[in-house]
Amino acid sequence: MSKVEIKEETLVLASLQKRMQGALLTPLLSPEYQAFITNEVKSSSKMSAKAHLAIYQRSYTARLQQCMATQFSVLQYALGDELFQLFVRQYLHSFPSEHYSLTNLGDNFGLFLQQTRLDADQEIKEDWPNFIIELANFETSLIHLYEQDAVDVQCDNQQLVATAQTKDSQLMLVPVIKLFSHCFPVMAYYKAVNDEQEPELPMAQQSFGAVIRRNYRLAIIELNQSQYLFLTLLLKEQSIEQSKKVMVSAYEYDIEELDTLWLTWRKYFISIGIFNLRIK
Repeated sequence: MSKVEIKEETLVLASLQKRMQGALLTPLLSPEYQAFITNEVKSSSKMSAKAHLAIYQRSYTARLQQCMATQFSVLQYALGDELFQLFVRQYLHSFPSEHYSLTNLGDNFGLFLQQTRLDADQEIKEDWPNFIIELANFETSLIHLYEQDAVDVQCDNQQLVATAQTKDSQLMLVPVIKLFSHCFPVMAYYKAVNDEQEPELPMAQQSFGAVIRRNYRLAIIELNQSQYLFLTLLLKEQSIEQSKKVMVSAYEYDIEELDTLWLTWRKYFISIGIFNLRIK
């Protein structure tokens, strides 16, 4: 078989796979579903073509819904099972999986919730959809932080953890870290659900935090605004002293007060594992 023929066969297969995926996520009575059955699926002596595809459709859809429920367990709690599954079914049809890994299945869930919110065209919007969207994006971030490759650094379990005796010049942030600024107390709500406290949907309240990965486990850390600013600058500057200088020059922090704050922050950050020991 020539390269041209191989390429053509590949394109045909890709097209078939895409049409089959569309049929699996399409309602049974839709024209697209019926056309796929007519053109691509054969009946057997014991079962019709429609019955064959329906079995696969139920299995495929259930697997994806189960995966979404696992990835967005706190969002499912916030929305309730029925509404969550309704959103998931609509999402899977609007954003069918295009990646070999189910890790990426919910990447566009927050975008979908934003696009389909009932007050999208209204000037004055309700608060609760904003919280739901922030929570969806946060859970998506957790998935990718857990899977993230740390390039050009030691594996998680080989990294050296900073201690109270580590000098400031030897402190470095863990490779896998992401900072968050939310309009709602998303992290506090996430923790409360996981602790089985059955929290109510929260009111709008600005919140800050970080998620780090150490020993292949994620840690969710709530921060105040000054701590969030400092760590944001540290990610950019890669220097504690330079980050403090920027806070003084650009954000008008008092240097003496900041030095005092740093002693408290330093102890806290080291205790929760934000810092590694810089060897070089």
